[in-house]
Amino acid sequence: MKIDTPAWAMRRVEVEDYGAARDSHLRGALQIKWPDLRELRAWSKRQGWPTPRFGFEAAFLAKLFDSQTNFAQAIGESGIELTIPRREYTLSTERLTELDALYEARSSSGRPVGWGGLVEELREIRRAVEAGVVIQVEGGPTMQSWQEFYSWAHGQYHMLEDGADKWIGDDR
Repeated sequence: MKIDTPAWAMRRVEVEDYGAARDSHLRGALQIKWPDLRELRAWSKRQGWPTPRFGFEAAFLAKLFDSQTNFAQAIGESGIELTIPRREYTLSTERLTELDALYEARSSSGRPVGWGGLVEELREIRRAVEAGVVIQVEGGPTMQSWQEFYSWAHGQYHMLEDGADKWIGDDR
C-alpha cells in the first residue's frame, strides 16, 4: 500500500529540479498527475519517444529521467505535472496550538474526543518526514527521521500510545 505524502509537504517540480525529481522517483516519493494519456502518447510519438501499448507510463518516465534535456522538454511541453517533497517545512506555533487542543479536548465524562483527528494529523507529519521533508517545529526540535518524529510526538502527546485506538505509526 503506497501512502501519499500530504499536499502541504509537496511542491511542484520546475525544470531545474531534475536531480531532485529523479531521486524522489527512485525513493517512491514522486507524485504524478498524468495528462490525457492519448494526447501524451501522441506527444511522445512526435518526440521519437517509445510508445509501447503496454507499460507506456513506465516507458515515458524512463525516457523523461533519461536526461536533463528530456526532463525539461517533458515538463515544459507534455502536460505532465510532477510534485516532490519540499526540502523543509516549519510547523508553526499556531498549528501546534491546534494539535494541542485536539489532545486536550474532553467530553463531559472526561474522555478524549480529539485523539482520532490528532493521530491523523501526526501521521501526515510522519509521512512528510519519511518522504525526506525536514520538519522544523517552531521553538522546538528539527525532525529528519522517523525516530526524531517519534521522540517529539511521544514527548508531546505521550498518552496517545496507550489511549488512542489508532497509532501514528500505523497506516491501516
